[in-house]
Amino acid sequence: MIRFQSPSLRYISALVFPAAALVVALLLHRIVDAGFFLPFVAAVFLAAWFHGLGVALAATLVCVLAVDLVFFESPFWPTIDSPQQAGWLIAFALICALMAYLVSRRRATAHLLSVVLDGIAEGLVATDLRGRVCFINPAAEEITGWTRSAVMGKPASDILRLADEKTRDTLEDPLAKSLREGKVLALGSHVMLTTREGAETPVEANASPIRDADGKVCGAVMLFRDISRHRQMTDLASHSQKMEAVGRLASGVAGDFNNLLTVMTGYSELMRAELAAGNPLRRFADEIQIAAERAAGLTRQLLAFSRGQAAQPRLLDINAVIANMDTLLRRLLGERIEVVILPGPALGRVKCDPGQIEQIVVNLAMNSRDAMPDGGKFVIETAGIELEEGEESRRIGVDPGAYVMMAVSDTGCGMDADTRSRLFEPFFTTKGLGKGTGLGLSIVYGIVKQNQGQITVYSQPGSGTIFEIYLPRSREHAEAAPRGKPAQPGKGSETILLVEDEDGVRKLCSAVLQSNGYTVLEAVDGAAGLALYEKNAAQIDLLLTDVVMPRMNGFELAERVGATDPSLSILYMSGYRDHPVSPSNRDAHWAFLHKPFTPDALLVKVRESLDARVSGAHN
Repeated sequence: MIRFQSPSLRYISALVFPAAALVVALLLHRIVDAGFFLPFVAAVFLAAWFHGLGVALAATLVCVLAVDLVFFESPFWPTIDSPQQAGWLIAFALICALMAYLVSRRRATAHLLSVVLDGIAEGLVATDLRGRVCFINPAAEEITGWTRSAVMGKPASDILRLADEKTRDTLEDPLAKSLREGKVLALGSHVMLTTREGAETPVEANASPIRDADGKVCGAVMLFRDISRHRQMTDLASHSQKMEAVGRLASGVAGDFNNLLTVMTGYSELMRAELAAGNPLRRFADEIQIAAERAAGLTRQLLAFSRGQAAQPRLLDINAVIANMDTLLRRLLGERIEVVILPGPALGRVKCDPGQIEQIVVNLAMNSRDAMPDGGKFVIETAGIELEEGEESRRIGVDPGAYVMMAVSDTGCGMDADTRSRLFEPFFTTKGLGKGTGLGLSIVYGIVKQNQGQITVYSQPGSGTIFEIYLPRSREHAEAAPRGKPAQPGKGSETILLVEDEDGVRKLCSAVLQSNGYTVLEAVDGAAGLALYEKNAAQIDLLLTDVVMPRMNGFELAERVGATDPSLSILYMSGYRDHPVSPSNRDAHWAFLHKPFTPDALLVKVRESLDARVSGAHN
């Protein structure tokens, strides 16, 4: 359909069409007297169809003047010499005006339909009775890769090449089937459309016959949409749910394991205290203590994996973080992959969450493991570098300054240029179906950018891969240790209400506190602790409670107790991550002790909490 962009050009056609009609009328006037009006009627029709009512009415006026000039032979100026002539001209003008109105209405309807079909987000292809394409909208052009000019008149089966996603069998043309059977056909969600370039796109589609006013089939139409993005979002939601479930499981396992580690570290330290320095049995207690500390590190990694809170950056030495991951990396990569760690000297410190550094290393290690199915070498190297203004800093994409560089390399299969260009895109993966989410390296990229760093990759097919991560070296200094003597475990004579549902932890805490002079009242859960408090409220100086317990958790117990005695000191202990940062009773004197802890750490925290209550009372 012709559309002039300029209004002035549109109205020029009000003269062009009648002028052309005038030429035709003059040629035919002497030959066919009765039909000379037809060229002017055609001129009004064309003006109405191509340009709408306004231009058609202007063309009608010009045509009336031209008819008066030609038909009534007024050579110099149009004149009306008789009522009959006026009647002819009025009748002609009304006919033309009516036609202009009807044609412009039809044009507006057709234009609206065209705009609607072009604006549909789903692809739409229509065919005639012979199954040849007579319409395709822009969305269908984008999905199939075919242009409208290229497909008009072609068989629909040449454009819509469909196959079953699971069996890879070619599917019958749904438009031809709909024409043949005269009914609506719906295709499932496991249909692949092969585009003009040969790529495959998952689509949902349905085809239906087109019927005329008498109900006869005159064509067919198919509506389809690309569902690849929908699948990605569904997979992401499913992956997020799985990760949340795994995170909760990891958190629960770490919490339960921290309870066991508290018992192990506690009793091993008590054993060491009872053995003389030269006793050969003491080294066994030392080994138990070392093993428990390593196990505590594993639980911290589990909690770092499962936690949902924001990053907690602090000054850290990357070499120390990587060294602590040595055993984990060797187990993760397996015996067929050699792990080499090359720590650089005098790196300086970076300000980052250690859990994020661990996540970067683990994700890159898993990527390298998949690239070396037959074994190989995995290398982590660190160095402190100074980048000046110049080609090097521009190549890396960072501002000049001091950086800590961590290079992670492998001897795997490598990557081509196309893969490297999309490496950090979410959901992009070169692994088979169900073997990768495409999120690992995008998470690494996000962590690096969150910490104002940069990551580069060097790789060639068959030559392995090198990732270089640049993190700004921090100018902050580590907080100096407080002057004076460190806090020492202290004895006391106060009464402590101990509420803990884990028998081993409760017995250990009770034994440690009682051996240091405290009176301990024990309860197995929050409800029992509240009942015990109500009986002995006047004697209790400190509430020592676990956070996660059945029937009533530690925060609820503290709130109930704090309503009776707001000055009571409260010491929480927990090995889980799923608890608030602080209790709702902010006016209470409270502190937190994270499991696993040693007997000395317990005694120090208890003494600090009791002394803080006394100081608060004096103030």
